[in-house]
This record gives sequence, C-alpha cells and structure tokens, in this order.
Amino acid sequence: MNVVLFRPRHKFLLLCTALTAPGIAIASDIVLQKAPPLTVEQVPSYPENVARYHFGANVQLVSPPSREAKGELSLNGENRDTSEDGLLWDDPTIGYRLSAGKSSILISLANIENIQSVSLLNEGARGNLTIAVSNAKVPANSPEWHEVASRAMDDGPVSAKMGPSEAKYVRLTFDLKESGRIAAFGVYATPAVSDFTMPRPRKLDFAADSSVLALLNYNLIDLHVRARALYASSGDLKEANNMLDDEPGSTYEFAANDSAPTAVIDLGRELTLSRISALYSAEPGSVDFYVLNRLPIEQTANLDQAAIQKISNEHHAADLPGNIKLSDKTLAEIKPVGSVVSTDQGRAAVDFSPTKGRYIMVRWNPATLKGGAFSVAQVAAFGHALKDQIASDAGRVGKTTDIDESSADGKEILDGKEILDGKEILDNKDIPAEGPAAEAQPPGEGPPPALPEVPPFTFIPQATPEVPPTSP
Repeated sequence: MNVVLFRPRHKFLLLCTALTAPGIAIASDIVLQKAPPLTVEQVPSYPENVARYHFGANVQLVSPPSREAKGELSLNGENRDTSEDGLLWDDPTIGYRLSAGKSSILISLANIENIQSVSLLNEGARGNLTIAVSNAKVPANSPEWHEVASRAMDDGPVSAKMGPSEAKYVRLTFDLKESGRIAAFGVYATPAVSDFTMPRPRKLDFAADSSVLALLNYNLIDLHVRARALYASSGDLKEANNMLDDEPGSTYEFAANDSAPTAVIDLGRELTLSRISALYSAEPGSVDFYVLNRLPIEQTANLDQAAIQKISNEHHAADLPGNIKLSDKTLAEIKPVGSVVSTDQGRAAVDFSPTKGRYIMVRWNPATLKGGAFSVAQVAAFGHALKDQIASDAGRVGKTTDIDESSADGKEILDGKEILDGKEILDNKDIPAEGPAAEAQPPGEGPPPALPEVPPFTFIPQATPEVPPTSP
C-alpha cells in the first residue's frame, strides 16, 4: 500500500474514505444514500473537456521554446510537473510549473469546437492570463487571433467564459510576477445531450501499454461514458456527479455535520485499476480508497421509483437499495487499496497492484470538525489493462433514437459493432451502457445477393442492304 503526500495551496474537495490515524476517531455506522439518475435537465451543468490527448488534442509551449521535457511519474505517484504534456492528461493531480515573466501555451484541438469556457487550477502564480482563439494555426501577431478573456491569476480555480465561440486553437498567454503551478486544465465544449448518447471518438495509442502516457491518457471514471456517482453519505445528492465531471471548479459539498464524508462511484462495468487520484479540501485528516467487486449492502430501504427521464447508465436504478449502512464491522472486512494521511493536502494519488472491481469507495475522516462543508472537486481512476478495457467499451454501443432508449431489462441497446484496429474508436462507438454485460444481438444482415451473371456476347452478322447509286 502506497502513501502519497502532497501540499498544495488551493482549497479543493474529493471523494474520500477514512484511515485510522493517531488522534482520529472512526465514526460509528455510516448510512449512504443513493444518488438520483442523471437527467436531461442537468446536461448544461456537465460540458465535456475536449483538451485531452484521447480526443486528439495537443499542447505546445511556444514562448519560451519548449524544453523538450517529457512527463514523468514516479512509482509512488509523485510527479515533477516539468512538461506541458501533463496539462492534457486525465490525472488532475499532474500539472505544469510556470516561471515568472511572459510565456505562451498553444492548445490545438482535434476539430473546430463550439467552446464555452476554459479553466485551470492555479497554485501560487501571480499575474495576468490572456486567452485568445483561432480557427487556423496562424502567427502570433495575426488578426485571426481573437482575444476572448483576460483576467488576474488567483489561487484556486481560474475560469473564463467565452461564448460559445468557435475555435480549433486556444492560446494561453501568461504575464506573471510570481511563478506557480497550474493543473486540471480544461477547454469545455458547449454541452449537448449527444455528449452522453453518442460520445466522441477516442484516439488511443496502445504501442506501450505500460508507459505513463498510456496509463494516464484515459480516466476510467468518465461521466460521459459510463461512470456515475452512486451513493454519498450527505449533501445534495442531485449534485453528486460534480465529483466526476472533470471540472475542478465544480465541487460536491457534504453536509457540515458529516463526520465521515463517504462516496461510492459506479464505473458501469468491472475494470482493472492500478491508480486513483483526487482533488479535495485541504484540511487535516485521512483518506482511504477502496476498489470493490460488489457493494457492502447490509440494510435496504424502500426504493424511490419516481419516473425520471434518463440519459444513460441507469440499470442499477431498479435493483440497488435506496441506502446502504456501513458498520464498523463491514469497514473492517474491506481493505483499502491505498491510504493517505496528511495535515493540509488538497490532492492525492495512490498506486497499487492491479485490482479488479466495479465500484470505487472513498471515505474521508477529518481530524477536527471546523463547521464548514467538506467538498470534492474531482476523482480519477486509471488501469494498465487499457487496451482490453477500451476495446470492450467499443463493442458496447447504444443506438440513439431516444435519450432513454433501452431494452426491457434496463440495459442499453447495442449494435455489436467492433473497434477496427485496437488503436482508435471510430464512428462514436463508445456509447455508455450500464450493467455487467451487454445484451445479445441478432446476427447482422449479410451482404446483398449478387447480380445475375451477364450472358455471353454473341455476334450475329446481318446482310447490308444495297445502297442505290447517287446521281452525278
């Protein structure tokens, strides 16, 4: 079990579970309440971050010239923040260190997007940020660059609304008096229901499954594909998916009197995980991360079967209890895959041996109750067996004639199409579907019947009529 300590300056919050530490008392029974389904009305709250390598985006330090540094990750989860590449990875705990003075970073998206906002986390940088966009890669002084935002760099989330504004290139220009660190970078497209029913193609390189890039290039807790916040110990449960939305400025708050904030995430299928990372409130306490094959159900309450128009991923709505009680005995029987004990950290990452499971549970135990609400900004999970997992998702594709189209047993209707070469998911074939297995499909239609053979050509000579002579 690895213990990773970080000391950021920003205030953020995360999915958490508690670890026994000196001076920290374990609470008695915890009752987890089931979060409601994600609804169509909530779509505008969850835009998709298109500044990711798996969507085909790229990043370049244009001023000063790139130092050719490559992203590095040590075995205990620490990173050195020396490469701008880390800004497009899915791990929110990996960032990039900015020097004082002027610098410029260029992000190129895979396609022209309708961009709604840009955001990042700032730790310590002081100065100004200017954001410009363009549909073409043009010189820095070109009039085709359109400035869409300019603002001061404050500690914590830095967000700029800009639109929607069409762009393929986003340029960040920093003019800093003090150096600092930025992380959890995002360029968010204007949200649409199709982001959930017809997810974007993901471009993944499987040439080196064990490399850092292959591991951190795809967050398996993906709200727009399958993952959902399933249970939480307190708070406004309608907002529970804020923990999974890849937006560090969007947090989930537990109740101020919750002595052991706990949450459970459903990955939507069994996966092999080897790393979990998170952003959370920088308060003294401890965190435990669990990977579970099944939920620790001890007590069931009546289910609320209110009719809610679903976006996807709600197979569990019919067969899971409305609440779950976690006793001291139950918590003692399940072992965390990683734990963090700290005094004031606001981010953590744990690496562990590959572990299969469908659910992630995180529990946080504060050293003292300050009276403020504990919040979670983001949780991410990664696994080395990336190729098989993504290829498996590619074979489970839902049809999209309606938002809540599903079969009788609640599983998404699939078309059985396959990923082509294991390197790229094409034609939006990773539509979310929940449940341990996809429904069997009838055999696909075969090729059309061949045309009848052309009959052999036969030449039949015919007599040529005599042409009467013409007069001179």
